[in-house]
Amino acid sequence: MDFDGVLFNSAYEAYQVCEHMAKGDRNLRSGVSFDDFMSFRAHLVDAWQYSRLYQKSRVLRDITKLHEITPDDDDWSFSERFFVARSEMLQNPDWAKLMSPYPFFYQLRPLLTRYAPSFKILSTRNRASIERTLEFFEVGGIEIHGQEAIREHHSKLGVAKHNGWLESGRYVVYIDDMNAHLEPFEIEVDMCLHAGWGYDVAHVDSFTQGQVFQIINSLLKIAYD
Repeated sequence: MDFDGVLFNSAYEAYQVCEHMAKGDRNLRSGVSFDDFMSFRAHLVDAWQYSRLYQKSRVLRDITKLHEITPDDDDWSFSERFFVARSEMLQNPDWAKLMSPYPFFYQLRPLLTRYAPSFKILSTRNRASIERTLEFFEVGGIEIHGQEAIREHHSKLGVAKHNGWLESGRYVVYIDDMNAHLEPFEIEVDMCLHAGWGYDVAHVDSFTQGQVFQIINSLLKIAYD
């Protein structure tokens, strides 16, 4: 399952990272409002895309065109600086307080603890920040693959295939709030669940937090009880 937009509403943390980067950098916009940031966030699937909101010479006026852009060296450079800035902020003991758990996380936490081997986290967020967040909220033992793995294997689906998660004999459920990440899994897994509470636009086939929890809880009961 995904992390941002599924387990945690982490948009404010990402906003703070970008604002931290913008301080003292003449090439980056300062004072981007959180509302504008959130409007942009709804279309974003990777951290490099924040460059098209913050770099003064590259601001994308039509947000709906974001998915059509192929990242270049400047975009990847921005992404690297983004994760460096986040690493710096991680040194603050209170950093994890910027992360807001969804009610779904609190519902799921007992299952994450009891059935840890059954869960995998697959996220464009860097692994260290995921580990730090889960530790702060008292969850451990979950296999995590962050943006480093996605870069290496080119996509979330590539990571899943590399790790053998889609081999026959496994019943696989994939949960994500971003339709662009969910779609490649639709013919590869047994069940795809669109988290209607996340950053992307909900649609008629989206699921509520309560519905997703009931599905996961029921499947685990069938498998283990």
